Amino acid sequence: MNGLVGGFLLVAIVGALLLALIAYVRFCVRDARRRGKSPVWVVLAAVLFFPWGLIAWLIFRPRPLDAASIR
Repeated sequence: MNGLVGGFLLVAIVGALLLALIAYVRFCVRDARRRGKSPVWVVLAAVLFFPWGLIAWLIFRPRPLDAASIR
């Protein structure tokens, strides 16, 4: 019984971390696109250099493009 609970706990933790990573990447991609930057570079910097890459992106990111300039 103890092994079953430990296995379930491990699966739950890994699942939660995976969902958090997916949400983190989605945020970075949407934010980069909204600001006219390459989502690939933003995600690579934010994920590979976590948490410093995220902090740098949040501090130095450009202003969002307005709707008129996107069309």
